[in-house]
Amino acid sequence: MPAPGEEETGGRGLLLVEALAHRWGVDEREGGIGKTVWVELKAPDLLAEPVAREVAAVMVRQGQSVRAWGEWRAVRSVRSEQFATGGPAIVLGLDEGPALRVHATEPLTVRDGGAPAPDTRPAF
Repeated sequence: MPAPGEEETGGRGLLLVEALAHRWGVDEREGGIGKTVWVELKAPDLLAEPVAREVAAVMVRQGQSVRAWGEWRAVRSVRSEQFATGGPAIVLGLDEGPALRVHATEPLTVRDGGAPAPDTRPAF
């Protein structure tokens, strides 16, 4: 790639892209009009947020985070007991607030490991 002269006012964009990018390239646009420059940057200090999934309450384990009352809460303890009507209940001891007592088959949103991150999704 030719370097622009010191007096030129343009031509440094792709040099900057090349200097900062992990990978980059140029694709011709359909119809032959123009091109698209794409770039991939590495961000080694960023960690992916743990993936949330929905599971039955009976599958929740200590150390996971569970979505309750509009917030992510760390699960400190898990125990099973019976409802007065005889059905199976799961009681989750959480890092904040009261214990969460739900039917064993109640779907809960959980994620593994990591500190709970702020989230604005509604609670279950």
